[in-house]
Amino acid sequence: MKLIETPITSNLNIKTFYPKIVDFFFRNSAIRFYKLFSLDRTQILLIDTFDQVQLVMINTKKKISKQEIDYAIKKVLKTERESVNIHVGVKQELEQAGVKFKRPNKDIVIVEQAIAAIA
Repeated sequence: MKLIETPITSNLNIKTFYPKIVDFFFRNSAIRFYKLFSLDRTQILLIDTFDQVQLVMINTKKKISKQEIDYAIKKVLKTERESVNIHVGVKQELEQAGVKFKRPNKDIVIVEQAIAAIA
């Protein structure tokens, strides 16, 4: 697996990239900063709100494997699986809430790490 940080060369809002996901999960919270990564065919958004750090993993071709999740936790968050909360089945949650995607998404996983756990 190869993890690559995607450079953001202009001042773009994260809502431009993933409007429905950001609107659904981060509507009422302020975002301090975000970074974009690519892990093979999986897109990873590192989103730092003021109370937690979240990895939103999106793959349009296949299910996200446990190895990919563990690798992202180790390389991006620099922690272990036991110290984070992992939400699998987010795509089904969004579809049940009535969210329709323009592009097909095969799997979406969210990894949460509390700021208190970092400090």
